[in-house]
Amino acid sequence: MRWIGLDIHRTSVEAAELRDGETTVRRFRFRNTPEAWQRFAASLDRDAAVCLEATGNAFWIYDLLAGRAREVVVAHPLKTRAIAEARIKTDKIDAEILARLLKADFVARVWVPPKPVRELRSLLGHWCCLVKQKTVLKNQVHGVLMRQGLRCPFTDLFGRGGRAYLQRIRGQLPEAEQIIVDSALQVLDRVEAQLEALRRELYRRAQSVPGVRKLLAIPGVDVFTALMVIAELGDASRFPSPKHVTSYAGLVPSVHQSGSVRYTGSITKAGRRHLRWVLVQAAQKAVRSPGRLQRFDLRLRAKKGHHVAIVAAARKLLAFMWLVLVRDTEYLDGREDLRRIKERRLAREGLAYVCKDFWGSDRLDPGVEEVVAALRGA
Repeated sequence: MRWIGLDIHRTSVEAAELRDGETTVRRFRFRNTPEAWQRFAASLDRDAAVCLEATGNAFWIYDLLAGRAREVVVAHPLKTRAIAEARIKTDKIDAEILARLLKADFVARVWVPPKPVRELRSLLGHWCCLVKQKTVLKNQVHGVLMRQGLRCPFTDLFGRGGRAYLQRIRGQLPEAEQIIVDSALQVLDRVEAQLEALRRELYRRAQSVPGVRKLLAIPGVDVFTALMVIAELGDASRFPSPKHVTSYAGLVPSVHQSGSVRYTGSITKAGRRHLRWVLVQAAQKAVRSPGRLQRFDLRLRAKKGHHVAIVAAARKLLAFMWLVLVRDTEYLDGREDLRRIKERRLAREGLAYVCKDFWGSDRLDPGVEEVVAALRGA
């Protein structure tokens, strides 16, 4: 049996190999290129186990090696460092530590999502980046008006009336500010066009993702929120309880305890930042609808204030979503009319699109399939 630890860098890979019955560590190095990885994969057999830390290309490497080695493990970098912190840190030592942890079965493993989940994560991550770019561009235009002492008479500065207002006051702005506004609006138009194309693609994919329809029944949850939660959690049943899933999202308070002294601080912010951001945004909408989440928010806001209450509402919202996904049940505290509106919009956006679903069969999410059939018959 062979245990191989890989310390991956941008241009090179340091490897350490342990073998049964040998006390010496075999070390070798190769370039971080597709050709070099193919040669390394060809050298593996069913007696080899490989461990690598989670990096930007870790899942591509995992796919390449999984069919060759007996086991391929992706290690959690922070947890691995906590288990085996070395006083002297070099690439060779890091690779050897991974090999020894793998041999002793002490590796803190990262769950490797299936390829459809990874694709959905990538698309949703890009969507989040575009939304944030859109916010930055709008803030730049608002900043120009504020610096010039101007106030837009329209609620939406970037709607039809707001755009006409910007055109009217363009001559009142200094030349530098005109350039900033023109540039920001041009880039904003391109970003919005990209967002629209990406939105349609995500709506089409949502039709084949199990669980989306049931999550839409929860107040504050739209298609993007449902997709983000499903993509970031993957197989929700791998979390044994709501506490585990909220901890994974980094929405639980940090705790420092020594003896009888216990201090509870801000949330840990561990895990997937896009998931946390989307849940807080969804909670902002959810607490406006009458129901369990609104009552919880009002009760906590009176004691702790808005910011603490909204994060707690996001934590509770994720717990509800986990229960719906794992127990395959319906959320009964939401408004049925809003759920129907969301379903019809989802079906309408991808009316002519049927693709392989998350798990590989040609079918739609059952509830969406009914709505699609109704729309086609209308």
